Parts: sequence; C-alpha cells; structure tokens
Amino acid sequence: MGQLRKKIVILGAGFAGIYALKSIYRHLKNWDDFDIIIIDRNNYFIFTPLLHEVATGGVNPGDIVFPVRDIAEKSTEHYEAEVLGIDLNKKLVDTSQGQVPYDYLIVALGAQTNYFSVQGADKYTFGIKNIDEARRLKNHLIHIFDEANLELNPEKRKDILRVVFIGGGASGVELAGEVYEFMREINKEFSRIREDEMEFYLVEADDRLLPVFHKNFSDAALKILKKRGFKVFFSDPCARVSEEGITCVLTSTIKSKTVIWTSGIMPSTIPFIPEQEKQKGRILIQPVLNIKDFPEVFILGDQAAFPDQRFGLLPPTAQVAMEQGNFVGKNLARLITGKPLLPFHYFHKGELVSFSKWKAFAQIGQVRFGGPAAWLVWRFNYLFRMPTFSKKVRLFFDWILYLVSKRDIAEI
Repeated sequence: MGQLRKKIVILGAGFAGIYALKSIYRHLKNWDDFDIIIIDRNNYFIFTPLLHEVATGGVNPGDIVFPVRDIAEKSTEHYEAEVLGIDLNKKLVDTSQGQVPYDYLIVALGAQTNYFSVQGADKYTFGIKNIDEARRLKNHLIHIFDEANLELNPEKRKDILRVVFIGGGASGVELAGEVYEFMREINKEFSRIREDEMEFYLVEADDRLLPVFHKNFSDAALKILKKRGFKVFFSDPCARVSEEGITCVLTSTIKSKTVIWTSGIMPSTIPFIPEQEKQKGRILIQPVLNIKDFPEVFILGDQAAFPDQRFGLLPPTAQVAMEQGNFVGKNLARLITGKPLLPFHYFHKGELVSFSKWKAFAQIGQVRFGGPAAWLVWRFNYLFRMPTFSKKVRLFFDWILYLVSKRDIAEI
C-alpha cells in the first residue's frame, strides 16, 4: 500500500496566499509529491490596489481578476469555500464545505473593513474592498447624475451630487482623486448640471492627510484637493452615518447620498483551537513566520503581527503580504527537509500614491518626488507586479486608452 501524500493547505487567495503558492513552486523542489490545496470564498485573486480605477471607469474589471486555476499548477486543488475555524491540535481546517486536514498550513485570510463601531457605517457607506463593491460604487456615481438631471431644484441637485470620503490615507486620497475626475467626465454628458453643483468633502480623524508620507507631501496633497474644491475636515472623526449623510464629532451633519468609507481595515477573524496570542487583533508570529508551538503553521499578511523596529508591527499592506508570501516557500521547504528555518527580514521599498492622471507622489528611501515621473513609477510598479503576462498586456492597453480617450461611463 502506497504512502499517503502529505497536504499543504493555503487559506486565502489574496496577495499573501497567491505569492506563497508561487513561492512553494520555486523553493520546494518536489512540490508535486504533495497535495497542495488553496481555499478561498472566491475562485479568483483580485489585484486590489487598482479597484479604485475599476470604480471610476479607468480599468476593465476583468483585467485585474485572475482565476486561481490560471495561477496554480494543474496538480494544485482550489476549494471555493468559507473558512470557519482551525483546530491546530487536530490539524483540521473547518470550512463551509466540510473539514480539510493538513500537514502544513499557510493562513493568509487578509482583512476586512474596520468601521470603528461608527453607527450606520456598514449599512450606508460605499466600500472598495472587492469587485462587487467597485461595481456598486461606479453604478451609483453614474446613477446620481441621472437622478440629479431630473431634479429642478438646484439645492436638491447639490444634495444628490455631494460626495463625502471618510479617511485621508493613501486609499482615500487615491479614490478621491479618481472619483473627482470621473464625475467631471460624467458631468460633460449632462448639459443641465453645472460643474459647481458637484461638492466634495473629505473627513480625516487625524491631523493631516497621508500620515505615512513626509509632511511636505501631506501639505501638497491638501493643496491639490483644495484647488479642486474639496472641503477637508481634520481631527473630526465621523460619529454616525445615515441615509441623509454623516454626523461628525465636532461639525454638523453633512448631507450626502454618497459616503465612501476608506478609513481602515482590521484582520479577518476566525477561531483557533487553542486560541493564539494577538496584538492589535493580529496573531503574534515568530521571526520565521510561524506560530510558537505549531511550527507547521505559518501566518502571513494582514492577519500576522510581526514585530518590526521601524513600524512597531509590519503594516497590513499588499507590499508586506507579497514579501512574506515570496519568503514563506523557502522556510516551508526547509521545514520539510529538516533544515533550520530562516528569519524573515522585511525590506520596505517605499510609498506611492496617485491623485489621478499625471499626479502622484513617490517616497523611496530618502528619495522623494512627485508629478508625472512619480505617476509613471506608480503605474509601472503595479504593471510589473501583475501575476500573468496576458493581464499585464490588457492592463497596459487599458491605461493607453485611459490617456487618449474618455473613461467608461456605462453601468456594469
């Protein structure tokens, strides 16, 4: 009777999970002697940093979505299921499709939106964490122009077209810039609606925009937004969201049908048996990326609390998730072959943020620059990181069309 093949199970098909899978293929020479299973609620990987361009008609949604089976080798199985819990003692993953045993486990289930217990935020705001949310936002932005076009009262038209962004980090600033340009482009199709009837607000609980960037960039970002007519509130967190708009702690209610939440994320939470030590809701891991007392279990990305001298804990970003995913295959191969595991060292490549066409900031080590050069670096950085060649080509031509023609303003 043949020996049972050992199972490597990856939970999550985000950046950490997909890059971990590719890392296993590179570092584990006999990977095809194992049963490799990747489990995710969707059958695809989303290149999430470009979702804001899907929501604003700059990129075709299909061009940033990758079927897991296109990335995985043929002998790798994909289970479309929800992960419900993990029993570390029994080496079992509980899913919506039943229990899955493992010999080696990589947990990379990402993060979810953090509403900071703000009343009504989960019900009355637009997010941008997945393709469905990006589509919903795009369709809504187009629809409010049709609604405003039929409204004869100018003040009521302003109420319909007023957009409020909650959060002034990189995601909020990028989305604000793209939504501003998108709505101006839609507005060209409606002769009855004046451009000054669109109003834009940004609410930030901190005292400046882009807190991870140099203060000069924060000031420059504020200047750009104000030049575009944005009303920006600092140190005044959102306290409540309703159908009518938002109420902040210090300011009065801002009426709006379009409140866009980009304020924060929190790690996906699933029960572990036994329960694991956490910091800021994230599971505390060893320098080699695994769990103390369970060396066969690795935690990556947004769920992992990895102490770091510069950041305290490594930030929950795609850049960190990719680096850890790229590294984990090496340690998994060493664990399987009985070699000592190596500590993970994170190299921070820098920060990039785009404000829309030809406007961006880049912060790479001690080098800081902005304008068209930074915008091109931002574009080619993401183009380089796309997982497959065919999607690289499609995205490249999406961006060429974005430069020479108008955005897609059809509902999807």
